[in-house]
Amino acid sequence: MSIIETIKAKIDVVEEIGLVVALQKSGKSLKGLCPFHNERTPSFYVFAETQTWHCFGCNEGGDVFSFVQKQQGLEFRETLQYLSEKAGVPVDDYGGQDPEAARETNALKERLRKLNEDALLWFHQMLVRSREAAEARAYVQSRGISADSVVTFSLGYAPEQWDGLAHFLLGRGYTERELVNGGLARDRDGGLGGNGDNSGGIYDYFRHRLIFPIRDIRGRVIGFGGRAFGENQPKYLNSPQTLLFEKNSVLYAMDMAREAIKLAKQVVIVEGYVDAVIAHQHGTKQTVACIGSAITEKHIQQLKKLTRQVTLALDPDAAGASATEHGIQEALKTFDRTVVPVPLAAANPITGRRKHHEPRGMIRLEEQVDAEINVLQLPPGEDPDEVIRENASLWDYAVSHPVPLVDYYFKVKTVDLNLREPGGKTEAAKRLLPVIGVISDRVKRDAYMRKLSGMISIDERTLYDELQNILKGQRTSSVIAQFSAPMGQQQASRRNSGASQASLTEPPSEAGGVPRAGTQDAQDGKPQVALGLDKWKSNTLQWEDYLIGLLLHNPGLSLHVCGIIADGDFAGTDTRELYHILNSVFQRGSSSLHEPLEQLVPSALLTTVTRARKRIESGTPLDGEGQIKSAVQCANRLKRRSLLQLNKELQYILREAQDTGDVATVQQLRRELLAIHQQLRTIDSATHLQG
Repeated sequence: MSIIETIKAKIDVVEEIGLVVALQKSGKSLKGLCPFHNERTPSFYVFAETQTWHCFGCNEGGDVFSFVQKQQGLEFRETLQYLSEKAGVPVDDYGGQDPEAARETNALKERLRKLNEDALLWFHQMLVRSREAAEARAYVQSRGISADSVVTFSLGYAPEQWDGLAHFLLGRGYTERELVNGGLARDRDGGLGGNGDNSGGIYDYFRHRLIFPIRDIRGRVIGFGGRAFGENQPKYLNSPQTLLFEKNSVLYAMDMAREAIKLAKQVVIVEGYVDAVIAHQHGTKQTVACIGSAITEKHIQQLKKLTRQVTLALDPDAAGASATEHGIQEALKTFDRTVVPVPLAAANPITGRRKHHEPRGMIRLEEQVDAEINVLQLPPGEDPDEVIRENASLWDYAVSHPVPLVDYYFKVKTVDLNLREPGGKTEAAKRLLPVIGVISDRVKRDAYMRKLSGMISIDERTLYDELQNILKGQRTSSVIAQFSAPMGQQQASRRNSGASQASLTEPPSEAGGVPRAGTQDAQDGKPQVALGLDKWKSNTLQWEDYLIGLLLHNPGLSLHVCGIIADGDFAGTDTRELYHILNSVFQRGSSSLHEPLEQLVPSALLTTVTRARKRIESGTPLDGEGQIKSAVQCANRLKRRSLLQLNKELQYILREAQDTGDVATVQQLRRELLAIHQQLRTIDSATHLQG
């Protein structure tokens, strides 16, 4: 049994979910209010028999791993570590380290966490009680930080003396080397120390600064930020990189903002520690601060698990404007693209005519950025904390009415252009059409096309023609444009991606463990091993291995399956996470795995990688077209199985609702069943067309 299955066997999904959701018995299942969306009538069900959960309101579901990941906003590695600790199952997941080295690394991290906690207590007591901190306390008061916020954020003070903290920590049993490795002290390197001697030793890293403890998403102290007083430089000093702390992957106040971000369905990103503290103090608790000022891909990876709306509220100076632009690019690059079915327009928005070869009812797949990026614009020269203290209502309005990304770009990308001159008009269209192309809502897209047409006095038809030329092109260096091109127009350029890869093989026969396309399923009259609600799981996992094997050899196949199957359609925890990793890598613009697989995949999943690769090693070789057909058929089969499982769960709950006379629930469930049956008919039709 794998480590993942061992953990799942030891942790009851009902007990884990029951910690955060009030569950009540409903037949053999349990139900409660969904923690992921607002609802008054419970539509969130937990199935003890299969150790799964599903919300029929927001259509989220999975096992204990997927629940913890979504509820706590954790990466898979963090979820694995969290659940392994609860289950008492040792997990040494350090990217290929041998077990002994992994245990040593883990011990060092735990020791460093304890060191940071002790340092935090000393810094905090210095701020609250020491005479030397009078200036720091006056500064805190001048910035409007309340006494409650000082305690809530555990703010502290590092005195001017050279070795105050070091002396305290050495007295607690830590070594000089631990203090240096933990980023709390520096070696004197034999130079002149604070007393003017050459005695070596260490001295404090932070001196005469207001201290802001930095925590990870689980609330554990991993580093510190120090704010200088007056004109002292550098203005902000952060802990150096350690085993725990890497500033490019940490957001300040993320641990305190996590639940608020989910409730508000928005994250507000500010630039400074004080901005974040004042925002929380005011009540805008969905606020985090980037450490440094640069928003990175790792930051967005954390945030996209909690919300799809990112509001940038960086400082309004030139550096802040640059940081805003950088943040927009990182957000657009990092958020996954979703592939959605879009009905073909009944008529051209300009000519009013429909092309004769586009039959009614047909759809095409189009890629869209799965996020809403906007900008919180403040009065010139005022930082967020100043606006909150001087005009809180203005701040509240700005947070609830941020400027949409497109409107922001209409302003900043044309500010240096003369729109009365032909050259300015051309440049404005060149800069703004790719921005308009990213808009998924057709009504909004048309509105912005009219806005651009009026701004530069150019006919809409001309602009639509130019927009189509842009969308038809391959991915460009522009981050915005690369997410807007319709899939149907990109497939020609991507279709050959399979042919360039090593030849793959078709699915092995049923004798080899995986049923071939076209074999009958249980619902067709040949029931397989039934496990109550968990029918066909073993068979499904083999097909999941096969699809993962295809994607490992040819990541470009993601283009053809991501519109069919999603993470939640996978029954296996390991295959679900592998699909998420591989699809995310491809969606961010990689046509192949440039990074070593071991760096992308947790070591606990490497056995699944090996197993998936073996699934496709035998059988008849497949060319590029064969790979695409096989991947699509496999994805359709897995999607169908997922819908059938969902259908079975709904029927199960429906019977319970009918027995108890719950009319409202019966009506809701029947609507859900109709929707599932429609999806099944669509898949059956697509499978028939594919042959």
